[in-house]
Amino acid sequence: MHDITIRNGRIFDGTGGPEFTGDIGIDGERITAIGDDVGPGKREIDAAGKLVTPGWIDIHTHMDAQVSWDPNLDPSCYNGVTTVVMGNCGVGFAPVRPPEREWLLDLLDAVEDIPSTAMSAGITWEWETFPEYLDAIDGKPRVMDIATQIPHSPLRCYVMGERGADDIQPTDEELTHMTRLVREAIEAGALGFSSNRAMVHRTKAGVPTPGTFARYPELEAIARGMGEGGGGVFQVVGEFEREWIHHLALESNLTVTYLSGEGMPNSGRPGWRESLRRVEEAHERGVRIFPQIRGRGTCALLSLEGSAHPYGLNFAYRELVEHLPFEERIAKMKEPEVKAAILASEWDLSNDVRQFMDADAEGHIFLIDGTPGSLHAIFLDNLMSNPDKAWVLGDPPDYEPEYEASVAAYAERHGIGSDEAFYDILTQGDGRTILLHYLEGYSQGNLDYQREQMMHPLTRNGLSDAGAHVGSLSDVEMASWNLRYWGWQRERGERVPIETIVHKQSGANADLYGLGDRGVLAVGKRADLNVIDPERLGSRAPHIIYDLPEGAKRYHQRQTGYEFTLCAGQITLEDDELTGALPGRLVRGPRDA
Repeated sequence: MHDITIRNGRIFDGTGGPEFTGDIGIDGERITAIGDDVGPGKREIDAAGKLVTPGWIDIHTHMDAQVSWDPNLDPSCYNGVTTVVMGNCGVGFAPVRPPEREWLLDLLDAVEDIPSTAMSAGITWEWETFPEYLDAIDGKPRVMDIATQIPHSPLRCYVMGERGADDIQPTDEELTHMTRLVREAIEAGALGFSSNRAMVHRTKAGVPTPGTFARYPELEAIARGMGEGGGGVFQVVGEFEREWIHHLALESNLTVTYLSGEGMPNSGRPGWRESLRRVEEAHERGVRIFPQIRGRGTCALLSLEGSAHPYGLNFAYRELVEHLPFEERIAKMKEPEVKAAILASEWDLSNDVRQFMDADAEGHIFLIDGTPGSLHAIFLDNLMSNPDKAWVLGDPPDYEPEYEASVAAYAERHGIGSDEAFYDILTQGDGRTILLHYLEGYSQGNLDYQREQMMHPLTRNGLSDAGAHVGSLSDVEMASWNLRYWGWQRERGERVPIETIVHKQSGANADLYGLGDRGVLAVGKRADLNVIDPERLGSRAPHIIYDLPEGAKRYHQRQTGYEFTLCAGQITLEDDELTGALPGRLVRGPRDA
């Protein structure tokens, strides 16, 4: 008799193959039988009409801080995720010396919008080296498995000291030190290394993150350490030299994954179709390189309760209302004289990057120029000058909105200017209206581009950014949203086969990171799986809660429709509620099938 038997489910096994109906037998933490009648179980689950999938492997998270205080990794735990990969985008918390800790907190705050006050209160610094970091987070009970990578920024600053934060190249001795530390991290269990070359990611002072301008010798030294340690994944965000990265991957036996987006028009860089063609050519030469995508474009959620809205640089807003508790602030903003003052006010442009630049950056959000300075004003200019590209999100949320939901359409209906329309929408009712603004991926006013990327055999579904950007987006539900929206809810164009979606966020992601023991429903694999009711799978609009350490805020969004989630054979979620089981562990290094 099995410990658990799942009966008559619509099984999507994570390989990309078609669904089939059958039973699954589970004993301990493994799947021991799959077939028409696998025998009775001590616990029987009727999955007739339900989707049975592998547990989701979320390969792009920033749970590095949250793992210190939250065993549930909420809200990933409500979205069928059974493994998360952290340490992305070149930022994290190890290696680090005590004097550098606050600097790393401020960096994560600036780059990933995680409040430094919450991290400072929630993190117990029990490490200096990266292997010590792994030991510190190992063994703590969690609802799901965690895995991580060694990030570039802390590595560089640990080796180079204060010089590491500047665009200064390391000495030969420092390169040797980097190679050794990376080798030790991989040997201790890091799944790979991450680097950040995106100009949009900057410190609070507006300086690009450490490692942004790393030259070939530095990246070669890092790759050498990875190869000596046993290989792994080289994760990169931002612009990178493709042919050189391909050569690096072949020479050091590495896998490369990068964040793929639509890109900005007139940038002079190859479009996404051309990028995918180059990936195909690289694969033909033996390079393992996989673009990482999300099911919807890069977006921001704008609300007066969140951390992103049009008035962050507004002098009158700062003077008149910013200091007030939220409800009082909204009431004050509805007063005609306050509204008039804010709409007429100038902005604080004292750290606007454009005043320090030689080139004109107007209209560009992602700069290729490394001039220090804040990008906030550019973002707000782009937002306010394009009211047709900001939409009321709605409840339930609509991530493929049409013109009628835009700020521009609201202005037309009410006979007002777009500036006033932004103001009125954000202050109406209780002031919790959320606007959706795509930074990229929605240039054609639909998500057809995303579908084409999702259908490409070499892309991988990721980019939930779980744990990060907590006051400006809510993409933790990405795996759930992909399944329901692309699988059966989309009405504005073609959908994506369910088996393709399941594969790209389970078996394909397991293959990317060498996690051969999971990601596929097969005999001998870990019993990480979901039983999902397609009729109930859904969520309401995100909303702000104040549950981070020190009462810091974040967007939160609960999912419905997960009848069961199992991690290592234990039921961790039942009827959308946590059971209290904490079977999760730290995954050290690749896993054999």
